[in-house]
Amino acid sequence: MIDWEKQWELHAPNFLNGYAHVSLQEFGSVDQAFRMMSGPGFGDLSHPTTRIMLTLMPHTIDQPVIDVGCGSGVLSLAAKLSGAPEVYGIDIDDAAIAHAKRNAELNQLNCTFSTVLPLVPSNPLILMNMISSEQRHAWEALPNFRGVELIVSGFPIEEAPPHYGKILRELSLEGWKGYHIKKEG
Repeated sequence: MIDWEKQWELHAPNFLNGYAHVSLQEFGSVDQAFRMMSGPGFGDLSHPTTRIMLTLMPHTIDQPVIDVGCGSGVLSLAAKLSGAPEVYGIDIDDAAIAHAKRNAELNQLNCTFSTVLPLVPSNPLILMNMISSEQRHAWEALPNFRGVELIVSGFPIEEAPPHYGKILRELSLEGWKGYHIKKEG
């Protein structure tokens, strides 16, 4: 059995007193912070793709957010603190969903986490922090969104950019790339 607290203590930046402490101000965003419990969901800030996502996310979010592959819920919680009226985190891993729910409860943030998208909000901001091959599969499972914005990461630096739409911004960090994209349609 994996000792998640020990793993997070070893790898998560700002891990103190049993929690990873996340300051959105570190990523050029709102002056908000939250804590996360250790657990099986990806997203303890030790991986550069998570930091890329947090940096690319808008400082203020006024639309619903769909966090595809939500893992620990770190991006969902950041979106909620940035003003998103509704946040839907989806993941194929039940343990990650339970972990994300515990993190939302810890921070008293109202986010919905599930293995399926419970409803399709209009004009959502879509967040997707997973390797590019997994993103292709995730897109096939989602409704055909048109004219929405996406923030994606999980592309090795040598890989070509995704063809989801017009790239508005690109960011590289420690061998990985992420993009803010306007999906055409």
